[in-house]
Order: sequence, then structure tokens, then C-alpha cells
Amino acid sequence: MSHPIHYPEGNVLLRNLNKSYPVISHGSGVHLFDETGKRYFDASGGALVTTLGHGHPELADRVAAQMKKVAYVNGMQFTSRPMEALAANLAKKASSLGLDRVSLLASGSEAIEAAIKFARQLWVDRGFPSKHKLITRTPGYHGNTLYALSASGRPHYKKVYGPLLSQVLTVSAPYGYRCPVVQSNDIEEMHAEYHEKGAEFYLKELETLIEHEGADTISAFLLEPVSGSSTGAWVPPKGYLHRVQELCRKHEILVIADEVMCGAGRTGKFFASEHFDFKPDLLVMGKGLNAGLMPVAAVLVKKTDVDTMKRSSGGFLHAQTYMQTPSMAATALSVIEYMDEHQVLQKAEVVSDHWLSELKSHLHALPFVGSITGIGHMAGIEFVENKASKAPFPIAKKFAQKFVQHAQDQGLVIWPNYGQADGVNGDLVILGPSLEMSMQEADECVDLLKRAILSFSL
Repeated sequence: MSHPIHYPEGNVLLRNLNKSYPVISHGSGVHLFDETGKRYFDASGGALVTTLGHGHPELADRVAAQMKKVAYVNGMQFTSRPMEALAANLAKKASSLGLDRVSLLASGSEAIEAAIKFARQLWVDRGFPSKHKLITRTPGYHGNTLYALSASGRPHYKKVYGPLLSQVLTVSAPYGYRCPVVQSNDIEEMHAEYHEKGAEFYLKELETLIEHEGADTISAFLLEPVSGSSTGAWVPPKGYLHRVQELCRKHEILVIADEVMCGAGRTGKFFASEHFDFKPDLLVMGKGLNAGLMPVAAVLVKKTDVDTMKRSSGGFLHAQTYMQTPSMAATALSVIEYMDEHQVLQKAEVVSDHWLSELKSHLHALPFVGSITGIGHMAGIEFVENKASKAPFPIAKKFAQKFVQHAQDQGLVIWPNYGQADGVNGDLVILGPSLEMSMQEADECVDLLKRAILSFSL
């Protein structure tokens, strides 16, 4: 019988030096098992990564077959059949978005950095070197490398690293529960107000910023089509993304869609952008693209923009060691082909509708629960100290962190976030179970979460 690892035991630099870490033995479907035999319902897929659950020998065999052929080749020197096939597959899926060229990298943060650099180089190659500023949204998250962290609208993440970070421009992220133009506390009325008035509010803020800074200085607007853990899976208000697209094109500002968390089927469509008649200039993927098998992320761009680079710089002036690696390409290709062969998204639709409905009907009235939102296999629950006023818990109480640990102790794995209410305070959890979760497992997930809320106390 094994036991949890607690610092200073072992040689791993643990993320939290005051926490005990169970040793995971294996997983099967939506469940994980530690070395003591304890079973956990993995309701968040780690950080919304394992879109196909655990224990997939078919996928592992496909990746292993490629790894047996070649260990590694550099994308500056060679291409490979898995990379060519993956790019063709993604380009076909993204044809309605107009994106048809693919670069493969090893993490979402790397891909975000590459996309920002691509946008900047494109403006230089087009003859507009003054366009260098980036607009992002707060609350928001785009990664932990330095520029990706700079672009992330999470002040508490930047407390230590502030002196190392770059300046970016920010506007508010669509967030129905705390949208300034929403007055009602009634759930149905809140959503109605948000979708009726929200787009106009957020677009006005964006347009005012562009006018103040000067469109001739702005390179790109980076956003999540569906916000992840930053707001708890709030979808944008009706018309927002389409109007963002029109406004940015009017001012010649590129739009980068960060679909690292919400892409690859998480929302019910392969690209979250497809829900909203939204056609970004660049799109970034990760997490679900690799389903947790291997670190893989991607940037999708337009051939017309690559042609501009070819005529000017000769190519994209960016490279990383594992860019276009065959085994990484084989991983993403295997995941996509598996999803298509097994009609994963089609089968998931009925389960996701049931799961979201059950979450809302069983949890809304429970203590601390302020808001429940979601789309597809992605849901967020915001916890508040006062439901009538929406007042968050003070950050010192560490509600989200303590609740997530309490849930894990009871056999439920969920993902926390905090600080979203005002940059300091606010607590929520986000869920993102396997797209292959069964109806029975969906009910199990809701039941476990309900029990965890009812049995929790600060």
C-alpha cells in the first residue's frame, strides 16, 4: 500500500509544498485510481485536458507505432507523413473558418506566444511596423510563459513576476454573473439581460480603447471564444464575437482565438468559434487536441498571410525544438481520427445536455452556489458568500482551494480558480469531464458534486 507524497519527501519539486499528493496508479474512462486503490471521478480532466478519458490502448498503440519509426526530426529540416496528415485534417475541419496552415508546438503557452509573434511579423511584412500592441481581456488566461502571462488577465498571477512582464491593453471579458449592465439576480432574467445588453456594453469598451490607443498601433486582439476557468465557462453574449470580428477588421486589427481549453470538441463542436459565426485570423489549440497523451498544441493561420511572409521575410521567423515533431503530430492525428471514427461529438451531445441540466436543477439552490453556466462538456460554478448581493468570499478564506481539496478527499476531481470577481476575490470551479462520459456517469458526477457542496464548511 502506497501513501501520499508530502514535501520534503522525494525529489519532485511539488507545486504546493504544503499539500499531500496521492500517487496515481492508473485510470479507466472517467475514473482515476491511486496506489491505495482509492477511486476518483475525474470531472475536470486535470485542467480540462483528457477529453477522451483514461486508459485508451488504441490511442496509445497508434502513437507508439510512430515512435518506433523515428525518435525525432527537427521541423526546420524535415516534415513527416503524420505532420502532413494532421495539418490536412485540421485544415479541412477549419475550412469554414478560412484557416488552412498549421504549426505544431508543445504547449498552449508556446502556441499563444507563436500566434502573437505571427501577428506582429505579419504587420511588419505588410509594411505597418507601428502595429505592435496587443489587446486582451480580464479576467482571462492564456498561459504561463512570460508574454502569455503578460496577456493573462489575472492580477494575482502577476504579483511575483510583475517586473518581468510586458504591458498589454485590456478590456473586460464577457461575464454574465458580474456584467455591469445586468441588474437581475434571477438566473433566467440574468441570462436574458446579458444576451440582450451585453454585446453592446463590451463592444463599446473595446471601441473606446481602440480609438484612444490608435488602431495604427494595435496588432491583435487575443480572446477565448468561450472563457475557461477565468469566468467559469461563460459564453459570450449574442452577437458579441461576430461584432468583434467586424470591428477589428474595420480597424485592421487581427483577432486571435485562444481555443486551448474550449477547442477540440469541448463545447460540442470541434472549434468553439463555430458556435458564434466567428472567423478569427489565427486560432490556437492545445489540451483536447492531445487528450492528455502527450504535450501538443497548434496554431492555425491563413495561407494568404503565409504568402505575405514568403514575399517579404521569406518565412515565419519563429522556431522551437519540438515544432512539427512526428510523434506529437501522430498523437493529435490519432485523437482527431478516433473522435471521427467513434462519432464522439455526436454521441456526447445528448449526455452534455442532460449533464448541464442536472447540474443546474440540483445545485442552484445549494449553499454558496451563485452561478452555474456551461456549454457542451464544460461547466463552471461560482461560489459566493452572499447569494443575494453576489458578494464573494474574501480571498483570505481560500474557499475554492479548500473546496477542491474537500471534493478530492471525497473522490471527485475538479479544477479551481479564484480572484475572478474583482481581481483579488472570487471563487469558482470548472468541470470538463471526458467527452465519452455516459449518462449514468453524468449523474454520478452531479451527485458527487452535490454531496461535496452539502458536506463542505470553511
